[in-house]
Amino acid sequence: MTNHHSAKECLIAQARLDYQPELVAIDAEAIERLPVRADRFGRTSIGLPQRPAGKTAAGAAAYSIAFNSLNFMFWTPTPQGMARYQWRGEGGTNGLMAAFDHAWGEEATASGLRRRLGAGDPDAVVELFGDISLPKRRAHFLREVLAEDRLEQAAAELLDAAAGGSLGAGQAQRLAHLFPVSFGQDNYLLRAQLAVMWLASYLGEQGRAVECDVCVAANYQMPRVMRSIRVLRYSAELAAKIDGHVLLLRGSAEERAVRAATVLGMQMMARHLGVSEPAMVNVLWQNRDACGAIPHHLTITTDY
Repeated sequence: MTNHHSAKECLIAQARLDYQPELVAIDAEAIERLPVRADRFGRTSIGLPQRPAGKTAAGAAAYSIAFNSLNFMFWTPTPQGMARYQWRGEGGTNGLMAAFDHAWGEEATASGLRRRLGAGDPDAVVELFGDISLPKRRAHFLREVLAEDRLEQAAAELLDAAAGGSLGAGQAQRLAHLFPVSFGQDNYLLRAQLAVMWLASYLGEQGRAVECDVCVAANYQMPRVMRSIRVLRYSAELAAKIDGHVLLLRGSAEERAVRAATVLGMQMMARHLGVSEPAMVNVLWQNRDACGAIPHHLTITTDY
């Protein structure tokens, strides 16, 4: 068993521990009814080759790590529920990426980002990213990631692993070890796995096929999409909380149940359809706007 397969099994074991079907249940029959359409599952594309960082594999790896250190919570709590993050007309993840590209600059390396944000100053985060949630935490994460040449060393490790033909949860586990503040606090290593998946996607777009074995479903949007297609069934009380924009505490039984059911349900869907989990997540992500007014759960967290 490879290191990343072993690491992924640990994540799946965590999901089995957290799974509480009385709160969020996986509907296996709904999964079996999903039509098998291989034509819907294309290659994941983040668009890194078109960015300055994408001029080199080292730059792309560094970008993937640095961006995903900030890739969480694109909303701010309000008395009415929440306000979505916006940056120059772009919202959510797209807004964060646009702001991050601005902060990165035109360099192929992270040198510009380090000059602008490496000191870990929350005011600099607000100046570059605007009205974004948890600016102090984001500044703290960036100070760790951009310290000395640790980012470049981590990027080189990822590329060394990719040279062997595969990337996965083992490399995410390594990122959590290298950057314990930025990536090591989430039991599901979501953002660390996203960094790994982004690099695998970039390399695939460059003609370097790399197997990618990660589980990156435990976020806000995937449970929302899976609920909309009736793969996840929520208890009436939990559904009412989510629909009413009631905060779920990080680490609560309810929040863990949502994340666990999403991880296990995504794995079941991918197996039924005969595709990889990253491909499955990509299709659901691309179709997230088809869910209409169904809200996602709200948890104040840096995990996702």
